[in-house]
Amino acid sequence: MAINFANYANREQAYIKHTFLDKYIPALVGRIASRFEDFVYIDGFAGPWKSVAGETSNDTSFGIALKHMSDQKAFWIDRGRDVRMRAFLVEQDAVAFRQLVQAVRQFPSIEIEPLNGRMEDYATEIVAKISQKAFSFCLIDPKGFPQIEALLPLLARPNSETLVNFMFDFANRFAGTDRISALNDWLSATIGDSSSQEEIMNLVGIEREEKIEWLAAESLRVRSNYTYAPVISVDKVQQNRTLYKLIFLTRHVKGLEVFRDCQYRALKVQAEKRSMLKALARAETKSTIDLFADGEDAIPNDRSSKMMESGKQRAKDELLGALKHAGAKGRAWGDLWPPILATCVITRSILGRSANELRKEGRISAPAWPNNHQKIPKDDQILIWVR
Repeated sequence: MAINFANYANREQAYIKHTFLDKYIPALVGRIASRFEDFVYIDGFAGPWKSVAGETSNDTSFGIALKHMSDQKAFWIDRGRDVRMRAFLVEQDAVAFRQLVQAVRQFPSIEIEPLNGRMEDYATEIVAKISQKAFSFCLIDPKGFPQIEALLPLLARPNSETLVNFMFDFANRFAGTDRISALNDWLSATIGDSSSQEEIMNLVGIEREEKIEWLAAESLRVRSNYTYAPVISVDKVQQNRTLYKLIFLTRHVKGLEVFRDCQYRALKVQAEKRSMLKALARAETKSTIDLFADGEDAIPNDRSSKMMESGKQRAKDELLGALKHAGAKGRAWGDLWPPILATCVITRSILGRSANELRKEGRISAPAWPNNHQKIPKDDQILIWVR
């Protein structure tokens, strides 16, 4: 669907989040609809907040999700399969809730239950209404730090994936203090390491950010029994600093693959929009704006662009390291790419092309590689370290 950037003035970060959801939701439903007859979308802090898109609601998370669910339902009906589509939308603010009830009427093919109140109070009730055979996606997008313990019954249910907005900017300021108890409960419940909070206080810069990110993501992953918890960093528009982290939780390698594809799209959009807005802010004394110039506002110099580039290099290094460790017997591609995607900002296809480049350079060998038209290894392809 078309997401209009013009609807996101003064809330450009939401555009990055919605870009991810706009790519992820149809990919998720398309992936699971052939096996599950019931898909459930849960939005724990639905809003709408600052929406200006009118009746379409396509500048809201629930609007994007419900539109794709409607399209996917019609798609599968045309193919003889009626996938049940349901949504639980929770909103505490009374005014926003009335707007929510009105907005969702435009999606008649989806069974929608709006709920007025705190997400923490509804989590157990929602779980009880979801069949064990259903697949669910839960979006936790609060303005602060929810009580994670109360949400665990929902987050930990089988056949589910989750996206949690972790308010990093606030966490960076208050982690290690007693100012926000919900934040401390979140960060300290990771691995029972009571020294984590003290360690945070002694760190600065990127080391501090990486530590807080790891604690937040690992806490959710372990307590909710997920396998992977990769993260998207959403940056402030005019500053090279992180505003919040989107923590994605999945138990399946295919979910990890889809996440990295959607993350790449979101990071590219973030680099484009941040570069454009920063350049426009400096445009008062210039007659032209070249977004691709070799300056600090250029797209290649944006933090997201650099993150993708460093992710590609790190992934290549990890691939070579894994093959060197495997020795002469090598390893199958299907065993190599999942752990690399779990730790590196890269897509499966880009990593596969890197493997092919290494093969052409003679740094790895790939016995019985089909032909030069094959750009990415198949999962059963054996790769062997050469040098």
